Amino acid sequence: MSILLNADPRRSTTPEYMPSLRVNDTKAGWHSKPVNELIMIKGERGYSWLYWSDGSKQIMAYTIKHYADRLPENDFLRVHQNHVVNQKFVRKTLLTHRGPVLRMACGAEIIVSRRRWTMVKKALQHLSIID
Repeated sequence: MSILLNADPRRSTTPEYMPSLRVNDTKAGWHSKPVNELIMIKGERGYSWLYWSDGSKQIMAYTIKHYADRLPENDFLRVHQNHVVNQKFVRKTLLTHRGPVLRMACGAEIIVSRRRWTMVKKALQHLSIID
């Protein structure tokens, strides 16, 4: 079963091309949601929690790698083994005793793995949010 509806998920998200994910909602059933509304994905034991900008979240029976491979590279970052984040929803980066942390628009704080911190810092430097 294909998750993405559009042919080339690696292209940038321009107005004429907006990739979407097909998700299952308990009330609405299967429908498509644009990936630009996806805040982050949290992986948990072979399942993925998808967090959306409207405040909703959904659990899907696919691994985080399944989604990470299909999301636009320019917009999403794999910051940890268990987290993929949408760059446009990152509000602040913090250096804490636990290591680097990203504060998201939804209020969640995501720990960045120490091996990925250099890549994440470079990708987010244009946002001027790095402390």
